[in-house]
Amino acid sequence: MKPRIAFLTGQSDPGRCALSPAQCATLDALAPHAGDVDLLPHNFPWAADTAPWRAVPLLRASVANGRQYLAAHRGDVPSLSTPEREAARAHLLAAPRTLLLVGSCGLAVLDALIAPFDATQRARLRAVSYGGVAPRWPAGIHGSQLRGRRDRIAAWLGPADGPRPIAVDHGHMDYLGGNAVVEAARAHLAWLRGAA
Repeated sequence: MKPRIAFLTGQSDPGRCALSPAQCATLDALAPHAGDVDLLPHNFPWAADTAPWRAVPLLRASVANGRQYLAAHRGDVPSLSTPEREAARAHLLAAPRTLLLVGSCGLAVLDALIAPFDATQRARLRAVSYGGVAPRWPAGIHGSQLRGRRDRIAAWLGPADGPRPIAVDHGHMDYLGGNAVVEAARAHLAWLRGAA
């Protein structure tokens, strides 16, 4: 199995994990540099049989993400049954290495999701967090943390530990509109391929 890149964000539309147009464009921008890497075409929890993406009103998305953040803060993987949670964990460990593109409360979800992982399992994961919202950076996970100069949510609720935040010119909702996430992901491709 090839190493992989996958999105892990909060579910603005619970029950769906289809990628948004901006997420698809991010993977398209990475594709020329990652021909030997699987670019997963679905978001967390990576179910292939998901309904198509649809725009969700901001208030509804904010409520859904807030609930997920609070559940993850308590150590629960939100909105997943036990078999779905175990399938998501198995999915993370199926590839030799996985680079996660982690947006907003996805950082808190990641922390809860990998709670049972040992150090060897965690070493197979890296995260590029953009606008990360979590009480702490997930232990044992290396990576990059992007924080927008106009992102008050991540400034208030982002982790104080973990990689030093890299300041980028974005707000909480528009990180994928520029090239910061793509460039941060490209910086981890050597590790993903096992060369670092």
